[in-house]
Amino acid sequence: MTDLNALMSLRLPEPEHITADSALALYEALRPLLPKARAGGNRKASRLLDLLDEFDALILDGFGVINVGFETIPGVETLLAEAKKRQIDVLVLTNGASHPSELSAKKYQGWNLPLDSTDVISSRDALIAHFHALKARQGWTALDTKVTPPENMDGAEELSASALASATGFAMLGSTAWHAGDQEIFEQSLRDNMRPVLIGNPDVTAPLPDSFSAEPAYWIARAMQKLPVQPVWFGKPHPLAFELAYNQLCARAGKPVNKSRIAMVGDSLHTDILGGLAFGLRTVLVTSYGLLRHHNVDKVISETGIAPDWQVPHL
Repeated sequence: MTDLNALMSLRLPEPEHITADSALALYEALRPLLPKARAGGNRKASRLLDLLDEFDALILDGFGVINVGFETIPGVETLLAEAKKRQIDVLVLTNGASHPSELSAKKYQGWNLPLDSTDVISSRDALIAHFHALKARQGWTALDTKVTPPENMDGAEELSASALASATGFAMLGSTAWHAGDQEIFEQSLRDNMRPVLIGNPDVTAPLPDSFSAEPAYWIARAMQKLPVQPVWFGKPHPLAFELAYNQLCARAGKPVNKSRIAMVGDSLHTDILGGLAFGLRTVLVTSYGLLRHHNVDKVISETGIAPDWQVPHL
């Protein structure tokens, strides 16, 4: 059985008090559930733009690389234009799972970024691929009231004990509308009748301009401290999302793409970088906008042992 003693002894903050430090502590407590990977060389460059000759394809994280909140990150337009000019394929691989990937693409298009639905893959897509392979797909409930439930899965119009009691299993795809009261109802429902739980977003938090959100991994960690729930995880750093992204790149290239020529670009060591390394990709950590924007990044790398191949402050 996986050793989660660190999680059991960790004091979690209330959702409105999540900081980068508390998020890093929770990621480390969940570390036994994450893949193992080599350490990268942690080479330094000023911009991702300066590294493009190293790569034939880029896999970009969303929050922390393309945008923070509802604002795009400086330089993303130039990066995408230069990648296109050099015939470098670009995909977005996001752990945002609340809604279909097409809606993420529309968001990017609304910011005048040249990304369409074929350029975006999400942890939601990985969860759906798993769900469709299950033999028993009847009666599952997507939890948060503001998510779009996948096909053949019920939505929770309101969270109540009676609404959850008859569910076969649960999928937590997002937590935009989730609060402590919902968490109590969910935990009590599991306490009464333990059922499978799929986590469609393994992020602890997402960077906002002046704060950090509480994402599904934070909420399920709270449940894991009290109950013997063993969630199944989808999205970075877990492999299925990377398989979907890699297969898309190979299909577009019409041939296998050398993984050492693909860069996973992200702001989180425990999701983007660890997952990319474990899948055999090169990795680039962007440091100025996301989770580590106010941190001594080299110190965090040393403490976690998760080192990217490259570290850049800007795009």
